[in-house]
Amino acid sequence: MGKRRFILIRSATLIMVVLLVLCTLAGTCFYRAFALSEADDETVALGIYDQDYSGCEDNYEARVSAPRLKACAENFPQALVRDYRRVPGELELTGKSRLYIIDENAEEASDDEIAVPVDAELLNTVQLMAEEFASYGVPSSGKLEIVSGKAEDAAAGDIVIKIADKTAFAEAMSKHLDDIYPDEAYELDAEEMVNLTACSPDGVYYGLLSLMEIAAGKKPSGGKVILDRFRISDSPALKERTIFIDCARKYYNAEWLKTFIRRASIQRYNTIVLHFSEAECIRIDSEAFPWLTANVKSLTRDEVRDVVKYANRYHMNVIPSFDTPGHNMFMVREYAQYAKHHPDFSFTYDGKVYDRKTRGFGSIANHYERDGVTRKVTDIGIDISKEHAVAFSNAVIDDYASFFKELGCTEFDICGDEIMGWSNFMLGDNQVSYDDRWLFLEHWQQYARKELGIRKGSPSDAFINYINALATRLEGMGYKCRVFNDEIDINKNQHLQLKDSIGITCWDLANNSAEHFAGKGHTVYNGVMQWTYYVIRTINGKDIMNGRYKTVNARNIFENWDPRSFSASPGRCNTVDEDKFGGGYFFIWSDYPDYKSVTTVMKETELRTWANSCRMWNPEVNSKQSGIRNPMLYRYMQTFAESMRQQ
Repeated sequence: MGKRRFILIRSATLIMVVLLVLCTLAGTCFYRAFALSEADDETVALGIYDQDYSGCEDNYEARVSAPRLKACAENFPQALVRDYRRVPGELELTGKSRLYIIDENAEEASDDEIAVPVDAELLNTVQLMAEEFASYGVPSSGKLEIVSGKAEDAAAGDIVIKIADKTAFAEAMSKHLDDIYPDEAYELDAEEMVNLTACSPDGVYYGLLSLMEIAAGKKPSGGKVILDRFRISDSPALKERTIFIDCARKYYNAEWLKTFIRRASIQRYNTIVLHFSEAECIRIDSEAFPWLTANVKSLTRDEVRDVVKYANRYHMNVIPSFDTPGHNMFMVREYAQYAKHHPDFSFTYDGKVYDRKTRGFGSIANHYERDGVTRKVTDIGIDISKEHAVAFSNAVIDDYASFFKELGCTEFDICGDEIMGWSNFMLGDNQVSYDDRWLFLEHWQQYARKELGIRKGSPSDAFINYINALATRLEGMGYKCRVFNDEIDINKNQHLQLKDSIGITCWDLANNSAEHFAGKGHTVYNGVMQWTYYVIRTINGKDIMNGRYKTVNARNIFENWDPRSFSASPGRCNTVDEDKFGGGYFFIWSDYPDYKSVTTVMKETELRTWANSCRMWNPEVNSKQSGIRNPMLYRYMQTFAESMRQQ
């Protein structure tokens, strides 16, 4: 009996020891995970790379020292690229280093001239980056000399730029990266000199940008900077990386927009949406109807030309955005006031004159209607069942579309979101909720049945017909169009289908998935609001970014957002096939324009946009599949981003 008791005691002791060990291990893992996600300003998961960047030992219990944190952050540009390989030795860039463009057809330059490349876009790109290198003191505050010539004439320390055949270049890149976008891809080989190879000026831009950021982290001094030798193969993971600015509700002047564009480009965005039309205002001067914007603070056409030219110089496409048929209170009211005070007012669209003889000419406003009861709601946009309302709206849009087409724009955002407001209201004895609003558009239903000839036509058919017709017109001007997803395919009695040539930006997951739209042939873009919305607004006196959009903070985006996942939750889910995936977004909405200054907007979005853009360029930057095959922590990104603040 005593022996048996001893065995039981010994067994219990052994079990307790095992449990204690397991608990200790579990606690350690929990502590490590907690430290990674919850570290405060003083304590952070910290890693120091050895010279060949092959290992990163995380010391979660260490207190951050500024030198150690900066040492980690200096390696961030290497981790952000898709593939970085260290080569033994060092390379020195000095003020005598040249930006040397390979031109095998170049002739010898005389003593009083500098040979320059024939391609103007390439030269403009190199000139731009010479300015940027100088602004960051790389390798000094003086601009590097730009020359062109034969490959054999380049010297040690030069930055040698070569444009390669696209097909051959893509094939060579595929040895290091699984998927690439050749036009923005590049290779950097830094040994005796820096050799940059790309197949377009875009690739040259991003290659020089990476070189500049790597060099800036190495503390240039005395007009030179010492770099580790390396080889980089890099390409963005997302083809389109878009930043969206609501410059309709809030006035952002041209200089602010240019500063914003420069920052966005350095962060590796390649597209900016200028959302210049909203319920509250239109912020670009109208030439077709000058009175429309006569009494508001708006951008002149010359200012917009300058902004678009500036964006193009920084390798950013510009997409104009005019919200229709909703979010049009400003245009609806301005039209009504002008028609009221100008009895002779008329306009012509597609060769047809609209004037006082046109039925309902004094208003283009939509309304709610059911069982003969109507309610005027001027802030819900135009009435698409009225010919003159559609004609006027189209005339306004045509004016802006023609203008932006002259500036080289190829895409147009017609939005189509929240087309009937966003509030509950009374109609007769009926309390109408946001979800029921489609049932109170009988005039649209009659239009679909009588004018469109759809026997059981619905308000949804009238809406889809409007969007399709507008998109067809814009496509005829050379545009591709896109809309938001929230009003598309949400009613069972919709008979018409949205043209599959129209792209869809998915921001609201309440009704349809991205897979639904991709399955119907649409290109889809990731703008899921829980990850991508910065909104200038309060709710119950509190900043909405600390409430509804608290998940849209830089750390959460950097650590958890997957730009290919159309989900409000972390992790890869709800993805679409590559051929239907257009790219990702970051939005700046100006709902309460006076709540924050333009300076505050710039400051509060800086780290958010860095986090968003980093995950779009290389979603693996915080994993073991980063460019240096070790994860970058949020604090390193933050320190790096702060070091790259506008000079």
